[in-house]
Amino acid sequence: MRTLIKLPTFAAIALLSVTGCKVMHHEETAGQYVDDTTLTARAKAALIKDKNVKSSDFSVEVYQGHVTLTGVAKTPTEAKLAEEDIRAIDGVKSVKNDVRIADADTSVSK
Repeated sequence: MRTLIKLPTFAAIALLSVTGCKVMHHEETAGQYVDDTTLTARAKAALIKDKNVKSSDFSVEVYQGHVTLTGVAKTPTEAKLAEEDIRAIDGVKSVKNDVRIADADTSVSK
């Protein structure tokens, strides 16, 4: 029973300490942090929902509503679709697309 209580307590302390660091260093307010966390979740959900995008190939970072998309796409079309998915989310102020395109060189030298 004690273990069941300790785990949520530890998780809550960890979350508050991360939130507190950004807020205490005046990087963003508590409200902005919550908004950014919400946008991050929405962006990741949008990538998962899009069957033409392999969501596990992308990372999303949000700061004050500005999204940075990174990762490696298989095609330029996939990178553009991922960016469009995120731009369509309410509250996103801008999207910086830093996605790289995978090298499709499959030649084998003998």
